[in-house]
Amino acid sequence: MENEAHPNRHLMRLIVRVPLVRECLIGLAFCVLTSAITWPYVTRLRDAVSGRNDPYLTSYLMWWDYHATFTNPLNLFHPNIFYPYRYVLAFSEHCYGIALPFFPLFALGFRPLTIHTVAVFFGIALSGYAAFRLARTLTGSYAIGWIAGIYFAFMPYRFNMLGQLMYLFSVWVPLLFEALVLFVQERSRKRAAWLGFAFFMTGLTTITWFLLSTVPLAIAAAILLTRKRLWRDRKFWQRGAIALAAGSLSLLPFMIPYFIAAKVYGFKRRVDEVRAHSAFPIHWLVSDEHNRLWHGLGRDIPDAGKFQMFPGLLALVLSLAGSFFVAPARMRGYVNDRSVRRRQLIWGLDVFIVVAFVLSVVSLHFAEGNTFGEIFFRYLNADRAVALLSIGVLARLCLAYPNFLRRGEGANLIETIRSDRRTDAFWVGITLTVIGFSYSIGWNFFFYRILYDLVPGFKSMRAPMRGALFAYLGLALLAGLGTRRIAELVTRHLPRIKGFLVFSIVCGLLLLELNTVPLFFIRGEVYPDAVTRRLKQTNMRGGIAYLPMTLDLNHQYTLRAADHLKPLITATSSFNPPAFDQIDRLTNSGPIPTEFMDLLEKIPASYLVVENQLTEPERRADFTAFLARSLAAGRLRFINRFDGRNDLYAVTATEPEATSEAALPPDLNTREWPDLIAQDATNILAFEEWSQTICRGYLISFGRLPRFAEFINDVKTIGAGVIPGFESEERLLEGNFRRFAEAWTKRRDFVNLYRNLDTAQYVDRLAKNAGLRLQAAEREDLIGTLSNGQETRVTILYKLVRDPRFAAAEKSRLTVLLYYFGYLQRNPDDPPDRNLDGFNFWVHQLESNYDVRKLDDAFKSSGEYNRLRSQP
Repeated sequence: MENEAHPNRHLMRLIVRVPLVRECLIGLAFCVLTSAITWPYVTRLRDAVSGRNDPYLTSYLMWWDYHATFTNPLNLFHPNIFYPYRYVLAFSEHCYGIALPFFPLFALGFRPLTIHTVAVFFGIALSGYAAFRLARTLTGSYAIGWIAGIYFAFMPYRFNMLGQLMYLFSVWVPLLFEALVLFVQERSRKRAAWLGFAFFMTGLTTITWFLLSTVPLAIAAAILLTRKRLWRDRKFWQRGAIALAAGSLSLLPFMIPYFIAAKVYGFKRRVDEVRAHSAFPIHWLVSDEHNRLWHGLGRDIPDAGKFQMFPGLLALVLSLAGSFFVAPARMRGYVNDRSVRRRQLIWGLDVFIVVAFVLSVVSLHFAEGNTFGEIFFRYLNADRAVALLSIGVLARLCLAYPNFLRRGEGANLIETIRSDRRTDAFWVGITLTVIGFSYSIGWNFFFYRILYDLVPGFKSMRAPMRGALFAYLGLALLAGLGTRRIAELVTRHLPRIKGFLVFSIVCGLLLLELNTVPLFFIRGEVYPDAVTRRLKQTNMRGGIAYLPMTLDLNHQYTLRAADHLKPLITATSSFNPPAFDQIDRLTNSGPIPTEFMDLLEKIPASYLVVENQLTEPERRADFTAFLARSLAAGRLRFINRFDGRNDLYAVTATEPEATSEAALPPDLNTREWPDLIAQDATNILAFEEWSQTICRGYLISFGRLPRFAEFINDVKTIGAGVIPGFESEERLLEGNFRRFAEAWTKRRDFVNLYRNLDTAQYVDRLAKNAGLRLQAAEREDLIGTLSNGQETRVTILYKLVRDPRFAAAEKSRLTVLLYYFGYLQRNPDDPPDRNLDGFNFWVHQLESNYDVRKLDDAFKSSGEYNRLRSQP
């Protein structure tokens, strides 16, 4: 048996020695680890997404890259979204380098969302493999490679990017730095070609990573050239320049459209956008919500939900070990350099530093609106002055350390960099860490402000905090070095313990700390619905618009554009064209004006799709009124209803030959507000302000909230004759409510409470019930005007009911009450609740800045509401 096993082991060793097989096995190992760390994601590769937003957009972009490549490659940057605008692919990352490896899956007929899910999985696994390669190339150690690869693959911030594949897929960032290291080690044509290819693929995959890579890549190259003494190596400069030039030229077709789009549409990130997406150092103590060990760390820090930068404790500890557990410096005496030229240069730099420091301080003072400062420091602002100061200090350190800094074996920074105490991996790691940290704090540090001001492309990036990825890559390298140093110390003091065991334990601890099981995701909408399939079969002269239009819903419409292949108007991207803002302004609040129909005809739109199930209850009446007006005017033509919920309309000015296929659904007939409520009680939210005004009438009069039955009767009174969405609605509601208020004061319970109160007592009672603290002058004015007949008890009641202070104080409570009335059609303390605990919970949530849309989702998804809907 042993003789049989021996040849098998020998064969396995031979197989593993084959580079391609060995690398495939390592990549497979990272896939296995990814499956374990992200479980059960691998079991839902068909439709798992982090949310119905960015994953939908990225799925569409990848599909378009494939579709355009094989149908119309010259129009790659003119996709079928944001019709009729051009260069639309340049509104966001084009993702071509991500889509390219998955073209075979598209060719086999896999759905775009499925391919996106697969790409996320491999984006995590291959990013780890790429970091493994970088660490192995720098150190020659597989063990360090595993530490770096595991950390970079599963770092907490990786899962913060789960919905943004273009940033999660960071495979080419470590490979680009590895290509640089390989080329510095051997300046051959083959390695130069690999450097150029890695440079090209970084730009082809994610432009953000390409732009952010340029600075640390240049600094890392300078450090490596200094350590290897290659500044005068002709092969490096010639072959490196040719390789990077070839890569840059190859990228031009993918870069020029961005410059054209920026010029044509004026795309540029405002400073306030960049500042809003710049972290503070304290945010490096906020953990990503997916991490099981550190979940909740730093949640009380301001903007914790936006900036979750904590790298993990073990990576920090290991990085510190790699940075400080090194051999002590060898002290030596210094020979005074008597070169006159060198001393003059040092003296000149000292003067330059002093002048730059003075300019920095003065520019900070004159930046505050001083006329002299505006003129003198127009081109030398505080950031540029600090940058000049930093350059001067760096140059001075490269020539000679000041005497008070001469503590080690290096006389200057160059000698320190060349010292054998530190390795190439350390210098690359520390460079990436420092630059990445500087990126992450963005506008809060002069470094990024200078890049924004001077470097092309940086003005188009909204979120500099994403540059933290480079810091995590640096920490991965330093953590590997720290593990090696700890293993050396352990084996030195405990010879029986092998270094392999130390590395294995650290790998296990990293996997434990970075664990996300079970990974949260939702099931995406992989397949097209009926209206999408119909649009695919329909010829049209213009584009397609969808209602309702919101940022999240537009992601869904964009994904469906990959199914119907027709021009889409209501899409989404990182930048949006002017028509997007116009449609948003016209449709997202209040009655929809005729101007929206004018805009559809101008674009031109061929069809309008109304997704009824996605329309918020308070907007349904507005949509119905707009559709009714447009149908009556002959500007829209109803085609059909699909899946019992999605309505398709033709814009007759663009598609005059379109014919109706079904009768107009009854719910599209123009109805008064009470009739709509009788059909669907959630329509009380169509005029939420007026509904709340009725509730405030009960509070101010009787000191209690209305009951469901009496509220519904009152709504019928003030809603009589009111057709939601028509321009006369507010005038009618105002008149109805005034008459309602007059009748209100004649009700028996109101009369019994207030008939024995004098004028002052009447005002005080109403104010007390409303919780209003009236100023003395305000109180006297109300009492006086009521006493002299200028006001009546009805008008005083009406004025206090509509008081903005009263409305604001009760808004949360009355919003929840209306949701109980609309969705559950009962009082908050009726069965199954039997008390107000649930009601008070939701009120507290709203008062704690809870998103009202989540409240809407909670009531919509409740079992009680769905049981009511299922009843005939």
